[in-house]
Amino acid sequence: MIIFSDLDNCMLDWRYTALELKDFVKNLLEKGIILSIISSKTEREIKYHLKELGIDAPYAAENGCLVSIYERTYESGTKADELKNILKKSSKKIGVQIEFFSEMEDRKIEVLTGLPEHLIKLSKFRKFSEPFIIIEGNKKRLIEELKSLGYTVEWGGRFYQISKGCSKGSAVRTIREYFGGYAIGIGDSENDYSMLDECDYSVILNNKDCSKYRCFKGHGPKVWEIVVEKLLNEINE
Repeated sequence: MIIFSDLDNCMLDWRYTALELKDFVKNLLEKGIILSIISSKTEREIKYHLKELGIDAPYAAENGCLVSIYERTYESGTKADELKNILKKSSKKIGVQIEFFSEMEDRKIEVLTGLPEHLIKLSKFRKFSEPFIIIEGNKKRLIEELKSLGYTVEWGGRFYQISKGCSKGSAVRTIREYFGGYAIGIGDSENDYSMLDECDYSVILNNKDCSKYRCFKGHGPKVWEIVVEKLLNEINE
C-alpha cells in the first residue's frame, strides 16, 4: 500500500514543519506502507521535510514535473523560464497585472505564506513551475487564454500554478507503476485533484468540494494522522 499526500495544509503545521508526524510516519513505514509526497513545492523543500521526518521516500516536486523514486529521477514539463515568458505575454495581451513568486521580496512571501526564511530560500529553486498572483484585471480571461494555449492553470490555495506536459496525476501514475499496490490519496486544493483521481481511495481536507472525493473537516498534521488511521482501519475491515 502507498499513501500519496500533499504537504501544505496536510502534513505540515502552521510553522511549516512535519515533526509532529515523525513517529507516526515511522510506524507506517515499519508496517510496509509507502509514503509518497506529491507537492507543488520544490525538490529542495521536499528533501528538507523528508530529512526532518528521518525517512527516504519517493516524491514528486513542482506539481509532478520532477519525480524521484529513490535513485531514479524523471523530469518532464515546460521549463520555468518559458512559463514566465508566456505569462508575461498573455497578461500583457489581456491587460492583467500579475506578480511572479520568484520575483517577490522575501518579506512579502513571508507575509503571504508564513514561510520561515530558511524555507523561502529553498522555495525559489524552481525548474518547471512559476507560482503567481493576479493583482488586477480579468482573472477569468487570463486563465482562459493560458488554457487555450495548452497550459494547465490551477489554484493552489495561495497562488495560481501553471504547468504544461506534467501533473500530479502523471507523477502518481509513474510511482504506482514502480510499486504497484493499493493507493490512498490525501490533498486539500484544486491542484491535488489530478493526484486524487489516480488513487483508489481519495480524500480531501478542509475543502468544500465534496462532489468527487470524501471530505474531512480541518487540516494539518493532527487531522492528517486521524484521517490516515481511519482510512487504514476501514480498508482493513
